[in-house]
Amino acid sequence: MRQTLRLALKGRGGVSPNPRVGAVIVDKNGRILGKGYHSQYGQPHAEAEAIADSGGSDLRGSTLYVNLEPCCHQGKTPPCTKAVIKAGISRVVIAISDPNPKVNLCGISELKNAGIESTIGVLAEEARYLNRGYLSVRERRRAWCAAKVALSIDGKMANPEGLSKWITGAEARKYAHALRADHDGVMIGSGTLKNDNPELSVRDAKGPNPVRIIIAPHFGIPANYKISKTADEMRTILVTSDDFKGVVADGIEIFRMQTDNGGKINPLELLQRLPEVGVQSVLIEGGSGVLSSFMQADLIDEIVAGYAPSVIGNGISPFEGFKPVSWENRPKFTVKKVKRFGEDVVITYRRKD
Repeated sequence: MRQTLRLALKGRGGVSPNPRVGAVIVDKNGRILGKGYHSQYGQPHAEAEAIADSGGSDLRGSTLYVNLEPCCHQGKTPPCTKAVIKAGISRVVIAISDPNPKVNLCGISELKNAGIESTIGVLAEEARYLNRGYLSVRERRRAWCAAKVALSIDGKMANPEGLSKWITGAEARKYAHALRADHDGVMIGSGTLKNDNPELSVRDAKGPNPVRIIIAPHFGIPANYKISKTADEMRTILVTSDDFKGVVADGIEIFRMQTDNGGKINPLELLQRLPEVGVQSVLIEGGSGVLSSFMQADLIDEIVAGYAPSVIGNGISPFEGFKPVSWENRPKFTVKKVKRFGEDVVITYRRKD
């Protein structure tokens, strides 16, 4: 099953809005007969790829491992359950069910009705995390929302003037690029755009570039910014107000939304609408205003914080604009992962249910 998860990850950047899926077929002795993954939206699914990879081997008595319930409906490709049944596979081991209303246990039911032994729940937590964006959209009707921050020992992300390059070292920044590649979109506010002029690309890691999303209800994106100069290479979206009339460089899409009386975008509405542009998971990289607004709306599912052995003192905290409803009801997270990169420590926190 772990191999199916590794295979599925190869589809990131190409399969959305479909899920990331990998499949492995083994014989009764555990020998791999075929493997595959869903590589591109509209192309064959992982189960069909694994069957094709078997090269016509006799699959009777074999076991199929797959990280998501096989589909049982006709879409851009034929039902995977039909292909599994026709191939003569005897047993299917599934990590998690598919909440898509067109599937949702119908795939497992169809396999069992055909006499195929079916097991579900193997490495379920890992499988859910792999497809966290896909599952979030179908179960909560909004995109998965993560935040990435680089901090000093005293918890500051920049000095009072907004200077933040670089707090963490090169190794931690490579990891940050890998995080970008693992999300459909990366998001910043106008302050980070003006202060850092980032490119927001995946340069120091392997993987696809995310969609770049800039929240700037009252600020255009002129041609002199790095994201403007690469807008023809990387999809870039300006989230702005309904009445915005500013300057936007060629190639940048405009995504209009209503603003509140203070001129702010509603964070929940934005996450609910991001799937319209193919973004099922988004990584917020700043600044403090954007981070605070999403925390205030109780929408941040995960925080990846990189701590560097330096002290900034008077400076900007990532959530300094956030005001909890009460001490007892402040957001609580659990530590899921701790990694060291050179002198820096990166901790992944995930929201407690």
